[in-house]
Amino acid sequence: MAVILKPGEAAPLTGMYVEVGHGGGQIKRAQQIHVNQGEPLPMLNPYSLKIEHKGTIKERSRQHRWRLVKH
Repeated sequence: MAVILKPGEAAPLTGMYVEVGHGGGQIKRAQQIHVNQGEPLPMLNPYSLKIEHKGTIKERSRQHRWRLVKH
């Protein structure tokens, strides 16, 4: 199972982390960083999206996350 963390959380392991979508999927032009164990992961910009269902429009706030790639 992949380690997916929110921005600002402390890194559980030293290694390379890559930016992923809200649900853990790949995104275009993803950032890659190297973080040591215990260091906080950098913040990512939040974004919002509008969902229309049966004539009503709802706005949802989302934020990308970090996934451990190599340790």
